[in-house]
Amino acid sequence: MKKFILKSVLMMLTATLCLTSCNGDDPIPVIPTSMVTLEVPANLENTVLSNAVATLTNVQTKQVTTIEGTKFVKDGNGYKIMCNDLQAGTYNIVVTGHLDFTLNGIAGQKDFEVRSDNVALSKTSHDLKMVVSTFTAQGGFVISEIFFTGTTTPEEKSYSGDQYIIITNNSDVTLYADSIAVLESAFLTTAKEDYTPDIMSTDFSVQACYMIPGNGKSVPVEPGKSLKLALNAINHKAEQPNSIDLSDADFEFYDETSNPNFTDPDGKAPNLDKWYCYTATIYQFHSRGFNSMAIAKMQTGKEDWLANYVYDATYLFVFGDFSKEMTKSGIYKVPNDWILDGVNLSVESVREWNVLDASIDAGWTYCGKVDRDDTRFNKSVIRKQDANGKYVDTNNSTNDFTPEAPASLLNK
Repeated sequence: MKKFILKSVLMMLTATLCLTSCNGDDPIPVIPTSMVTLEVPANLENTVLSNAVATLTNVQTKQVTTIEGTKFVKDGNGYKIMCNDLQAGTYNIVVTGHLDFTLNGIAGQKDFEVRSDNVALSKTSHDLKMVVSTFTAQGGFVISEIFFTGTTTPEEKSYSGDQYIIITNNSDVTLYADSIAVLESAFLTTAKEDYTPDIMSTDFSVQACYMIPGNGKSVPVEPGKSLKLALNAINHKAEQPNSIDLSDADFEFYDETSNPNFTDPDGKAPNLDKWYCYTATIYQFHSRGFNSMAIAKMQTGKEDWLANYVYDATYLFVFGDFSKEMTKSGIYKVPNDWILDGVNLSVESVREWNVLDASIDAGWTYCGKVDRDDTRFNKSVIRKQDANGKYVDTNNSTNDFTPEAPASLLNK
């Protein structure tokens, strides 16, 4: 009888153990090492990641794993995030951080957040790729408006002290405008010559260069925002009631001159750093638009540029039966690779050629259809915008600009 009872108890214990083993949860596998690869846009250079945090939330258990600091390892142009001892399961993953970078030679920065939901991680599938695509690292600074014609006084006289140029950050990231120079062509679009050497395919010949000062990160420009560069950053309405108040300009062109007949008012705006200008008095844009304009990110210092980026061009002057070889000396040049944007300007009735290489601007734009057109005043050339508010930039000013547009700052 005792044997029978003992045997029954043993059988019951065995059954209980069997049921416990069969009905209990198996241990959840642990993944020793997982890898999340964070890719950044390929056209960004010198990327530096900071304040980065990866948050992995287990959908089933709600357990949150946070990774930051040294577990973000730079790998080429991106970063790898090391995750250790994660339980296998389904995860929602969010990575946030701040990127500093260089885009087309311009310093920039952007906060970002990327996420990927319902990601299944297991011992056999434990790596994930995430792409920083919350912004488009394309575009950059463009010339959005050039007001070179000036205004007219109540007495119908011309007034050109209120000229200005506007440059705009056409990207989706904050960019710094430090060391961007405004350039004016040394050659006229209304006077074609066969210059030797012909450097147009590699360099832009300039007669004026004024640069935005800064230490590299002094002049941040947010996406879609602009910088207003005024010839004179003053309230011109005080002298010319039909003019513009440019006292709020971001920078101004300022020239010191010893000639008492020419004085340049120094407004409240910071002065552009004058590297070179052909005139010994006061610089002004050509009021009929005979010179082309460009902006460039200067890649060297002022002294080096003045010493090593100058050349002499020869050409054959012909007048009737008379011809003579001429030399145009002291022309400065800026490599095309430095140029961010350029606009050929001219007047149809006297235009002869473009002075910017076609890779920078294959077209041209204007104010006034004939030379000395009295209707050109109070008008500017303004870059078109697409349906999303981005400025159109096809490297063809004929397509990209609205000619003879009312100056945007008039009547404001």
